[in-house]
Amino acid sequence: MMKNNTLLIVDDEENIINSLKRELKTEKYNIYSAGSAREGLDLLRGLEVGVLMSDRMMPGLDGVQFLSLVKDQYPDIVRILLTGHGTLKSAMDSINHSQIFSYLTKPWSSDELKGTLASAFEYHNLVIENKRLQMLTREQNRTLAHMNADLEHRVEERTRQLQESIREGVIMLATAAEARDDNTGGHILRIRELTRKICTGLKISPRQTEEISFFSMMHDVGKIHIPDRILLKPGPLTEQEFEIMRKHTVIGEKIMGRKPFYGTAREIARSHHEHWDGTGYPEGLKGEAIPLAARIVAVADVFDALTHDRHYKKAWPVTTAINDMRFLSGKQFDPEVMDVFLGIYSDVEDSDAEA
Repeated sequence: MMKNNTLLIVDDEENIINSLKRELKTEKYNIYSAGSAREGLDLLRGLEVGVLMSDRMMPGLDGVQFLSLVKDQYPDIVRILLTGHGTLKSAMDSINHSQIFSYLTKPWSSDELKGTLASAFEYHNLVIENKRLQMLTREQNRTLAHMNADLEHRVEERTRQLQESIREGVIMLATAAEARDDNTGGHILRIRELTRKICTGLKISPRQTEEISFFSMMHDVGKIHIPDRILLKPGPLTEQEFEIMRKHTVIGEKIMGRKPFYGTAREIARSHHEHWDGTGYPEGLKGEAIPLAARIVAVADVFDALTHDRHYKKAWPVTTAINDMRFLSGKQFDPEVMDVFLGIYSDVEDSDAEA
């Protein structure tokens, strides 16, 4: 660090100033002098003073008053009082009023003078260095804050892009699976919308609603591995063919891998053909043992399948589908989910009419 070695001596006795200069000529100090407090204040305006030594008894502004004024205007300057009247009271007055660093009496000893000045300059330079480091720390903290804000923005943007890429990949995979069945164009989008409405009716949190409705599009992704002769068969499936068709649930679960992110997608893919009464597949789960997301998608999937053309059937009228599904509440479907579904029946009819 740059050390300040500038000393200002203020005393109205020129012989005292000269004596101090002679005493300190071997020290590496830049020494300036003034014959009065006023002259000393004028010098301080243009100098970078580290230590100020002032005599106590001076005409006009005395040493204690002068050092007190310097303390207010230049608080980093280390102040030393020099006096020929070394009483305890005068020392206490100086310390209390001007907060001096040290107190020297006349005549002084050379060692005491040099030691006091060395300590004063060391203290001054430590104070200045501490301030410099504090300012540097504040500047670095501001820089780090800007860097962190920029980094957070980049991370957020990168995370958003990554999430978008993942979502696009999910949609593309779901679309690829659906594309194998030409008669169900838009099926996954209708499932997603109806699933969202049911989740909202069940008062599921917005975050979970978005998750379930989004991953509902993956419910039949396992069909990508089902042979066309079965998937596109225009009539009823044989028992053997139906057994192969059932495998699309576990295949879909495997396609979703093991990452926690796809947990809901795996539940939907595997369990959306389970029945409330335990007669579904692939495991024959019953009641609330069936994941809630799968129970919701099951209702949306069946309704959409009934009300739209398939290879093996023509679309049913909405009212016919609703009545048939109402009869299956508590058997194939979760009664609570069905109650919500029936409550949005008019919305479903509007969607069907537009389709």
